Amino acid sequence: MAFVFINMVIGSLIRPSRSTSDGLEPYECGEEVIGEAWFRFDIRYYTVALVYIVFAVEIAFLFPWAKVLTRAFAEEGIGGVALLEGFLFVGILLLGLAYVWVKGDLNWVKAFQLEFEQRKRLQQSLGQLPAKSRTTNTLPEDATS
Repeated sequence: MAFVFINMVIGSLIRPSRSTSDGLEPYECGEEVIGEAWFRFDIRYYTVALVYIVFAVEIAFLFPWAKVLTRAFAEEGIGGVALLEGFLFVGILLLGLAYVWVKGDLNWVKAFQLEFEQRKRLQQSLGQLPAKSRTTNTLPEDATS
């Protein structure tokens, strides 16, 4: 422990200090820095990452299970139970995936679609947009001709 502490103190005394603001900025591969380095990520990144990790771990568990399953079928009465346990494991995870899917957490543009629909309803209620408008043309009528 003392060795680590001594090396940290020596390193802080030897290294150059960052006295310029350029040294304190995040490195952007030679590009000009745009915006702040600290910002909030959308929660959907974490949801997709969590679903990926769950299924990656599932695959890691299924490889040894498949190896043991071949031996379990060789023994009498154990193979069916082992197969049922594997299907139960995969089924529980698929139920979780179905829940996330039905809830809409895997729909990447859910918030934008909802915002667009709310804006469209507001415009319809204010009389700015016809109720049955299905046109996607955003140009004024005189600019299209």
